[in-house]
Amino acid sequence: MPPPKNMSIKKGFRGILCPIVTPFTKEDVIDEQKLRRIVNIVIEDGAAGLAPTGGTGEVQYLLHEERVKIWEIVIDEANGRVPVLAGTGAASTKEARIFTQKAKDVGCDGVMLSHPITPAMTRVTDEQQYKYFEEIAKKVDIPIMMHNNPATIGVTMSPGVIERLSSNFDNIVSYKEDDFFYPRFAEIVRRCKDKITILTGGPEVYLAFLTLGAHGAVTAEFQACPHLIKGLKESFEKGDAKEALNYHEKIYKMINIIETYFGNASFFPARWKAIWRLRGVDMEFSVRGPNSPVTPEQLEKAAPELKKLNIGR
Repeated sequence: MPPPKNMSIKKGFRGILCPIVTPFTKEDVIDEQKLRRIVNIVIEDGAAGLAPTGGTGEVQYLLHEERVKIWEIVIDEANGRVPVLAGTGAASTKEARIFTQKAKDVGCDGVMLSHPITPAMTRVTDEQQYKYFEEIAKKVDIPIMMHNNPATIGVTMSPGVIERLSSNFDNIVSYKEDDFFYPRFAEIVRRCKDKITILTGGPEVYLAFLTLGAHGAVTAEFQACPHLIKGLKESFEKGDAKEALNYHEKIYKMINIIETYFGNASFFPARWKAIWRLRGVDMEFSVRGPNSPVTPEQLEKAAPELKKLNIGR
């Protein structure tokens, strides 16, 4: 049985955290120099934490030893300036537990644990999802951010499962939502806001979710437009609704530009690698096969529109 839990909110992760890309060399190995540079820029941009080896970091295409190497590089370069949350989700409970234990062993401050990334034609039930998180939380004493991403498996975590896990385990401290249905998020906040911190994965819903009581965002878009996402947060916190809405609209412009010009790239992280080039980091466009990168020609066409939003300044 899990230990009794203090019913006041736990010290979960809050603010704007950034899931970072995994840069590769032309030889398709981790580009340590570029990764270290990205870590420093994101911290200087004001991120409250780093989340390597999530979906943005191409986690499903990394070898096991590559995940660990990335964590070690990011921890070393961050040097305690911000917390590092390793993405440790996996298809099986056993594999996710092993990754989570390894993240603790190398010194990560926490983990961003996706619900089971199941193979095609498999759908997990509520009880199976609960058991997955329970098994890991009971055996690995590290702060856990649950991550709900229905795009990976075609099902979403129920508010009831999230509430049970939040209530039953002291080391489950935060929750990241990538299901952007407003009434559903409102129900999760209502049930869990006094137990864990609750964050969104999408900047396009960040303002709406802040009005419900969200504690932050874990968003890849911070790599492209930190000034817009920080501006939205800060204007909301000081009660300037007009300014917050202005930032919200600029974030939507950024998303529309990316969808218009980068739509042919088959993989989500590809767009952020292209934008890092615009921001002055001369990394390769490449993503792990069989996925397709953004092309230099696509970036050249998008650049004038993105620069209007001060991206790449």
